[in-house]
Amino acid sequence: MAAVVFIAFFGFNFVMPILPLYVRQLGAGDVGQAALLSGVMLGIAPLLAAFFSPLWGVVADRHGRKRMVQRSMLVMGAATVLMGLATNNWQLFLLRASIGVFGGFTSMAMAYLVTVTPPNRASAALGLLQAAQMGGVIVGPLCAGYIADNLSLRAAFFGGAIVVFCGFLVLTFLTPDDRRFTPVPASAGSAGEGKKGPLAGLSQLGAAARLPGFVAIMAVLFLVQVVDRSFGPILPLYVESLGTPPDRVASFAGLVVSLAAVATAVSATVVGRLAIQLPVRGLLIATLVAGTALCLPLAFVRSPLQLVAARTVLGLLAGGSLTLAYSLANAAVPAASKGAAFGVLSSVGLLGSALGPLAMGALSALDLRAVFYVNALLYGMALAWAVTARVRPLRAQATNGP
Repeated sequence: MAAVVFIAFFGFNFVMPILPLYVRQLGAGDVGQAALLSGVMLGIAPLLAAFFSPLWGVVADRHGRKRMVQRSMLVMGAATVLMGLATNNWQLFLLRASIGVFGGFTSMAMAYLVTVTPPNRASAALGLLQAAQMGGVIVGPLCAGYIADNLSLRAAFFGGAIVVFCGFLVLTFLTPDDRRFTPVPASAGSAGEGKKGPLAGLSQLGAAARLPGFVAIMAVLFLVQVVDRSFGPILPLYVESLGTPPDRVASFAGLVVSLAAVATAVSATVVGRLAIQLPVRGLLIATLVAGTALCLPLAFVRSPLQLVAARTVLGLLAGGSLTLAYSLANAAVPAASKGAAFGVLSSVGLLGSALGPLAMGALSALDLRAVFYVNALLYGMALAWAVTARVRPLRAQATNGP
């Protein structure tokens, strides 16, 4: 499954470093308009996915998480092919929207992974998943930038789609059906007593959401995702503004994204393993402190190499925040409702993923560097929420009583 996630994000991230350039090719005007439209394009998919992920999570609890991952990969591959054939920005917008409605890959992949993983290894498993994601992000943008600079922007979309379809084949033939690992929900004395099907899972999720600190963790997920996705609509334009030669902008933007992803993958893997031995909340607070301090230097870089260095250090020291936040939340979610739980948790993150490009794209139309000041503030807000979080693992409650 980690291999599937790597392949999928390899293909998904062909789009990210070149989308602002493609928006300009399809008719956007100056840099400010391109940044705004790119933010809309990058934000619409996670915005819609935020509303539809809970639905797909409930469907996954009933019919299998593997099937939902297959569905989302097919949609992504087909939409990416059609994006490469788009003739205007309206068509591109509608295709990005369709990915949001019918996607949900990440939440279902997380639900699948924690379903087949022993509870005491969940943090390490989620760290592995994020590292696999980042592995795809490392390779995808580099390949996309190379193809875009040496062939065409459209060719990069077709290359990404081919990779996604390969991942679908690996998923279909080399992974087991997760339904045989899923426990049957208890009907007596549980949060879902008297309810069947998806209502039971949603009831158990509602009970988990009322646990101390759970809302705080969702706030952390939201804010960290806003920051993480804010770079998409501005990085190629920021690279260009730093004096990069026009025929190397796509390649250099891909390099920035890829090296940051290397750092994030290392961070996620390390904190996932550390979380087995050390308090997860303490590790989360440490990564958020680092994020707050390291966003500001990005606003003061004066060359592409300085940008590469600053962005890489940010990923290395703060990149494990999402893994740790999901680990805290996972500890409080009933085992039979992982699909519904991660659907809703993913919705919170997806709302952040949508707001990040939309808000920062609009802000960067005024000043590209202002984005990094706002990101430092958002990390500080996430830090404040993490300090207040007092998540009590569900299995500890079962042992010690209410």
